[in-house]
Amino acid sequence: MTYTEGLVGWVDVGSRDTAKARSFYEQLFGWESEDLPTDVGVPYTLFRLDGAIVAGMAPLPPDMQAGGAPSTWNSYALMSDIDAVAAKVPAAGGEMIMQPADVMDSGRLALMKDPSGAVLGLWQPREHKGSEVFNKPGTLTWNELQSRDIDAAREFYAQVLGWQWMDGPSDGYWIGTLPDKPGEDKSNCGAMAMPPGVPDDVPSFWLVYFAVEDCAATMGRAQELGATVMFPAMKMGPGTFGGLIDPTGAAFAVGAFG
Repeated sequence: MTYTEGLVGWVDVGSRDTAKARSFYEQLFGWESEDLPTDVGVPYTLFRLDGAIVAGMAPLPPDMQAGGAPSTWNSYALMSDIDAVAAKVPAAGGEMIMQPADVMDSGRLALMKDPSGAVLGLWQPREHKGSEVFNKPGTLTWNELQSRDIDAAREFYAQVLGWQWMDGPSDGYWIGTLPDKPGEDKSNCGAMAMPPGVPDDVPSFWLVYFAVEDCAATMGRAQELGATVMFPAMKMGPGTFGGLIDPTGAAFAVGAFG
């Protein structure tokens, strides 16, 4: 393992329109893209920033598109043995959406659903280790669970992934920590109850945050590129954060710290 066991260390977007998504993120974050062949006949895209791998993209499968599934950013916990994790899921109240499977020589992949309905990926690295840089403008900086049963979800992740929860900077916000993470900062992710006003048909989900230098400027640029605002830039805790929906329908957030 390159990173601490249980770290949410990879994200990718399953998109209804990969060409449109590619153009959007390359212009917004300055990413460069590389399409890799796969054994399922469609390419998998790696996004890089200054040569470092930062995120991925795959086309949403045709059956999901036909069923009306939206484009979605997916978060993945890095684990050394995802088969062992998958075996814990049912007893903890969750469900395996995709059983562990090899992804050529890159690694091993699975998808699980927590008791509140949020889907989190599991990645067992081989050749692909996950994101190569974090917390710099244009890279992954945070992953946040917005849940319709936050207590059940937090207990699930504690049992299955070994995360330890602590109170966050505000009431009703929790920080998932990794005791074995090097350094003083043990934080891994955040969790909160689904905010009021969110439509009832929106399920629990993991929201991906990318670091930026200027939140308001990035929000403005994203709208010029065809994104819509999910929530406006606002000061929260350690920085300024805003939520966006990209031109293909995938929700994500951006944050500037300090």
